[in-house]
Amino acid sequence: MYRVVKWWYMTLIPITKARGILGDLADQVQGNDYIILTKGGNPKVALVDIAYLTRLQNDLSKLYKKTFITPSLLPFTREFSDAEVASWEENDVL
Repeated sequence: MYRVVKWWYMTLIPITKARGILGDLADQVQGNDYIILTKGGNPKVALVDIAYLTRLQNDLSKLYKKTFITPSLLPFTREFSDAEVASWEENDVL
């Protein structure tokens, strides 16, 4: 038997155990719920509701290039130019 861990909105399950029940797992993901598939005990991939993923992508695209995301500070935000972003990315070294 394998160990399924449920925590908050997510479920952890080993990929090897998910193979035979992938269709059932896909039916289980709804809304904010998602399933993390693990390999060697480490998170590898996620099964998410497509509507949830689309919403996350749309929200992220709205936030990209913004200075602040706190609603009270929205009047003070601005779009950054591609040149500004490119300059930061060029200088962003870990």
